[in-house]
Amino acid sequence: MSTAQVDIVVEPSLKSPHHHFPDDQVERPTFKMHRKRREECRALCLGAIQGNWETAKSFLSKDRGMLGAKLTKGADTVIHIAVTAKCITFVKELLDFMTVEEAAILNRYQDTALCIAAVAGMMEIAELLVAKNNEMPMIRGTGGLIPLGMAAEHGHQEMAQYLYYKTDFSRLNRSEWIRLFFISLSNDLYDIASKILDQDRTIACERDEHQKTALHVLAQKATDIPSSYFQGFYKQASMPRAAHELLESIWEQVLQRSDDEISELIKKPSGVLFDAAVSGNAEFLAVLLCKYPDLLWEVDENGRSVFHVAIMYRQEHIFNLIYNIGTMKDYIEGNTDKDGNNMLHLVGMLPDVGRLGAPRANLQMQRELLWYKEVEKLVRPSHRHMKNSAGKTPKQIFNDTHKHLLKVGKETMKETSDSCMIVATLISTMVFAAALTVPGASSNITNTPFFSKDQWFTIFIVSNAVSLFTSAASIVLLLSLLTSSYAESEFVTSLHARLMFGLTTLFFGITTMVLAFIAAIFLIFDYKLVWVPYLLASLASAPVILFLGLHFNLWADLIRSYYWSKFLFQPSKYKIFELEF
Repeated sequence: MSTAQVDIVVEPSLKSPHHHFPDDQVERPTFKMHRKRREECRALCLGAIQGNWETAKSFLSKDRGMLGAKLTKGADTVIHIAVTAKCITFVKELLDFMTVEEAAILNRYQDTALCIAAVAGMMEIAELLVAKNNEMPMIRGTGGLIPLGMAAEHGHQEMAQYLYYKTDFSRLNRSEWIRLFFISLSNDLYDIASKILDQDRTIACERDEHQKTALHVLAQKATDIPSSYFQGFYKQASMPRAAHELLESIWEQVLQRSDDEISELIKKPSGVLFDAAVSGNAEFLAVLLCKYPDLLWEVDENGRSVFHVAIMYRQEHIFNLIYNIGTMKDYIEGNTDKDGNNMLHLVGMLPDVGRLGAPRANLQMQRELLWYKEVEKLVRPSHRHMKNSAGKTPKQIFNDTHKHLLKVGKETMKETSDSCMIVATLISTMVFAAALTVPGASSNITNTPFFSKDQWFTIFIVSNAVSLFTSAASIVLLLSLLTSSYAESEFVTSLHARLMFGLTTLFFGITTMVLAFIAAIFLIFDYKLVWVPYLLASLASAPVILFLGLHFNLWADLIRSYYWSKFLFQPSKYKIFELEF
C-alpha cells in the first residue's frame, strides 16, 4: 500500500503508460533528459503533496504520460500521492483531468487510489473516486482484498458501510465472502457482518484461516473489561446490540445442525464456552446456554466447567451465572478436575497479576479474600478440607500462594498511613499554634468587602478548631494501621475502612486549615490593600487542590472497597432459562 509519508524517489519513464513500443524503437534517453524528467516529476510530486493543482496541471498538460510516472518507492503515481495527502480539491481537479482507466492506475502493491482512501477512511475522496470509476470497488489491492475488506480491516465503519453497497458480491467467490465476513466480525463491524450473513446463512458455520468459527471470534471478545477501574468495577458491560443480534443469528444457524456437528463446531480449535469464560463474556454464554442448556455439563480437557474456569480467571460476571441455573448448581459445584482440585482449590491459587482485579496490593489481597469466602460458602462442606492429588487443602494452597501478596499489601498500607500521619501531625501542630494567637488583634480594620472583622474572627476560630479535631482524628485512625496485626480477616473490611476514614478526615483537616488561613489574612490586611488578601487566599487553595488531585484515585479505590465489595457476588442480570435484556 502507499506509504503515509511520501518518499520522493522518482523513477522516470519516457514512455506513455498507454503506448507500448519495443525497446529498440524508443530513443535512448540522455543524461540531460533524465535530469529534466526527474525535476519535473519531483515538482509534480510536491504539487500533489501541497495540493497545488496549477503547478501539477502545467506538467500534466505538457506530457500526459506523467500521470503514470512512479514518484515514490512504492511506485505511487500522482493520484495515489494526492489521496495520501488528503488534498480533496486537488483530487477532484485531477479526476476531471483523468480518464476512467487512468483513475484506476495501480502502484507497486497493486493498490488503487480507492484502496488508500479506504484504509484511511477518507469518505469524501472515496465518493469522488467511485463516481469517476464505479469499477474501483471491485479492484483487489494489497493481500488480494477489495477496498471493502481494507476499510473493514482498519475498523472504518462509515467507509465500510458505503463500500458495502458499492460492492458486487455476485462477482466474489465463496472464500472472499468468508474472508470479508470474518474481517468485519473481528474488527467489530457487526452491521457489515450481519449483512453478509443475511446473504449467505451457511457462513455462520464456516471457519477462518485459523479454523475458528464466528462463535470463537465472538466468544473471545472481552466485553466485561472496564475502561476505568473505579468507574467500571461493578458495572458489567454488554455486547453492542448489533453484536447480540448477530450472535443470536449465528447460534440459530448452528443449532440447525446435528448434536455431533454442533459439538465439533464449538469444541475445535478451542471450546467456545471456555473462551467466553476466560474473556469474561457473560452475555455470550447466556445466549448459548438459554437455547442449549445441556452445554452447562461441558468440561474442558482438564475436567473443569465454565464456572471452574471463571474462578481461575477471576471473572465474577461469569461466576455469577451460577446463581441463575437452579439446582444444576449443586451438581456442577461438586466437580473436581483431573488434579483433584475442587472450586475452592482453584480459588486458592493466585491468578496472573492482570486478573487480580485491583491496582494496589492491599486491595488485591482484599479481592482474593472475598473470592475465597464466596466460593467457600458455595462448595460442599467436605470440599473445604478436601485434599487434591498433591495432598493440599484449599486453605493451604491459598496461604502458600498469597504469602507474598499479603506481605506487599501490608507494606503498602503501612507506607501510606505513615506518610499521611506525618502530614496530619504537621497540620495539628500548625493549627494548635495558630489557636494561641489572635490574628489582626492590633489592626484598626472594622470591615472587609464581605464580612465584618467579628465574622472573620468567628470563621477563623471555628475552622481552626475543626482542622485541629479532624487532623487529630486522622492521626488516631492512621496510627491504628501502624499497630494492626494485619491478619487476613482484617484485609476484607477493617484495614481499608480505617485508611479511608483517615484520608477523609485528613482532607477535611487540610481544607479547614486553609479556610482558617484565609480568615486570618482578611483579619490582618487593611481594606485599602484588598488585592493582597485575595491573592494570598487564591494561593492558599493550592494544598487542597493538590491533595485532592494526587490522592483522589486512592481515596476512590478505598471507598469502592469499603462500600461496594458486598455487591461483587450476586445473581447475574442474564437469565439462563429465561433470557432477558
